[in-house]
Amino acid sequence: MVDLWTDAWAEAEASCPNSVLVFDTIELQHPAFLESGAPIPLRFVCDVEPRTFGIEPGATFDAGSPAEFTPIAFSADAPNFSEQQVPQCRVVIDNVARDVMPYLEAAIGYRADLKVLFRQYREDDVSEPVCGPWEFLLRKVTVAGSTVEGTASFDDLTNMKFPRRIYSRREFSSLIA
Repeated sequence: MVDLWTDAWAEAEASCPNSVLVFDTIELQHPAFLESGAPIPLRFVCDVEPRTFGIEPGATFDAGSPAEFTPIAFSADAPNFSEQQVPQCRVVIDNVARDVMPYLEAAIGYRADLKVLFRQYREDDVSEPVCGPWEFLLRKVTVAGSTVEGTASFDDLTNMKFPRRIYSRREFSSLIA
């Protein structure tokens, strides 16, 4: 299992000067998030003003180019890592604006996973994230007023059925018992 909080991360966090701000960002991805018929990500920065940050090469959207992140208040607990359990954490997004709610309502009617990508950027170098992106799946989502809350976890690969396809003689006539 991937451990987000490595010794290298702790060293980098401790060596960051106090005068340099670190910005936490999240990106929501879902097939129902469409604009002019094309899929889009919803990008948020935990700040009070919009920020432009570089997206890493190989990303699904806007790879290698700068993208604007909308300011919004959100919080996330550190994921718990324990034996025989998929790491998960609680994510809370406050003051979800009226322009975001239609996307979330569209996602309700579409059976697909809501992906959350977490990135951190330093103020002195916004060309690429200094930490992340870490991909989580957001499940058990609830909306109360203007607050969205859910449980983010890694995909549970250890409990996936393998092989995923059932091979039968009817479908594959060359199989001999």
